[in-house]
Amino acid sequence: MKQKTRQPGKSKKNPGVSEPLAEYLPGTGSVITVDATGRMVLPKKIRDRFESNRFEVRETKGHIELIPVKPLSSLLGIFPDLDIEAIYRDHDREVEEEDKE
Repeated sequence: MKQKTRQPGKSKKNPGVSEPLAEYLPGTGSVITVDATGRMVLPKKIRDRFESNRFEVRETKGHIELIPVKPLSSLLGIFPDLDIEAIYRDHDREVEEEDKE
């Protein structure tokens, strides 16, 4: 049985398979891919190091930066009189009021 050969100059797009990197610099960090829906997965060791599952995305000169967004609970202990539960309740109430408008 004959195998099909690809025509020169035409590349076949396979979902989940990326093209070779043109500017890969070994030892500079992890290389991650973005799927067809725009999702990317950060390695667990990076997520654990920054103790965050939310990141602000900034576009700067020629690259993208991910800035960890700290959760509100990270403020526990900084202000002794801070009532986190009251803040969550107020936030939920404000969201409900905005939804009614």
